Amino acid sequence: MSDTTHNESSSLSSGVYIAAFIILFLVLAVLADLFTFILGTIGLVVTFAAFYRDNSHHGDDHH
Repeated sequence: MSDTTHNESSSLSSGVYIAAFIILFLVLAVLADLFTFILGTIGLVVTFAAFYRDNSHHGDDHH
């Protein structure tokens, strides 16, 4: 067996997250009905905003 350790991976660039958001948003716009589109858009915004908030405060001191 190898003695490799799994370190925390480096975070992706903001462009990757923006591209993922836009792709998921476009999938919702094309494939979903109006109700699913509205709820899915709210879910996307909340999910990506929470993820951004968690990553932006990762290295900050909490005081």
